[in-house]
Amino acid sequence: MTTGAPPTEAAGPARAGASAGRDVVRRALSLLAPLAGLAVLLLVAAVTTPGFYSAGVLQLVLFQIGLIGVTAVGQTLVLLVGGIDLSIGAVIGLTTVVIAEHSRGDGERLGVAILLATAAGAGVGLLNGLLVVRRQVPAFVATFATFVLVQGVITAWTRGAPSGNIPGELSPLGIGRWLGIPVPLWAFLVVAVVAGVVLGRTGLGRRLYATGANERATALSGVRTRWIIAGCFVASGLLAVLAGLINAGYIGYVDARLSRSLDPNSVAAAVIGGIALTGGRGRIGQTVVGVTLLAVLLAWLRQLGAGAGAQLVVSGAVILLAVWLQGSGWAARSPRRIKQRDGVR
Repeated sequence: MTTGAPPTEAAGPARAGASAGRDVVRRALSLLAPLAGLAVLLLVAAVTTPGFYSAGVLQLVLFQIGLIGVTAVGQTLVLLVGGIDLSIGAVIGLTTVVIAEHSRGDGERLGVAILLATAAGAGVGLLNGLLVVRRQVPAFVATFATFVLVQGVITAWTRGAPSGNIPGELSPLGIGRWLGIPVPLWAFLVVAVVAGVVLGRTGLGRRLYATGANERATALSGVRTRWIIAGCFVASGLLAVLAGLINAGYIGYVDARLSRSLDPNSVAAAVIGGIALTGGRGRIGQTVVGVTLLAVLLAWLRQLGAGAGAQLVVSGAVILLAVWLQGSGWAARSPRRIKQRDGVR
């Protein structure tokens, strides 16, 4: 007479399969929710603002998706390792000032100016990373400090009145089109695809997720978590430089104030798409949806006559809503996460 497998042996694969199924459903829901919100917003915008789908408005929306999207990808990388970057807007402003002050509108000096801006952005990102991993400064405090520092450098350097012109050779990056689509959107798509492949298809991506989910355990397993965290901050700084170049090419003049809203917008786009503020959870695809949703929302507000202040209020409200939703969703599992963090089974 044969006997079946012990219940414990049969239950193991069953539990694993059920857990995998729940993960798939959870990921699908996390993407479907912002997609549903985007669909509703597009419908509301069409009803309340008849001119919303005009060519001019759509081109502006696509540009905003590109500009916000580039910064949101950098912010996503930092959020995935459990941090946050509040210095993005300052780096964008610094990039614009460096380009204008060094080139003085001369296209022949643009290459060197871009190199200087890139070095500055990478330096700010590295400083953020070192403050977080070496000095154990909370990312919120560290990046806010560098934001203030960079703004101070800009003010001292320009004496509060930036001068110089943006070379015309940079304008295609901001206002150019390829196949009828704004170049900034193409830049965002390329950055998003590269980041998505790295996160989803490489060992580096798996180590990055592990670092965000449980840095202590990941470090004990031999992963250089400090390098990964610092690298994410550097990547965010470099992407902020790219956004600064796009912004400079678009507006064609120096105004460091125009970049200040990109800090909250980059955070809002990532978290509204479903990137976890606790680290270790989220996909680039979610960020893409969040960026699109936020860009459409801001464009709709502009069509309704809302000013920059009202748009910042909405971005802040989006962040607060996402924080509240993520907090309530994780509350039931917090004891389990604490045990995992401390290495207790």
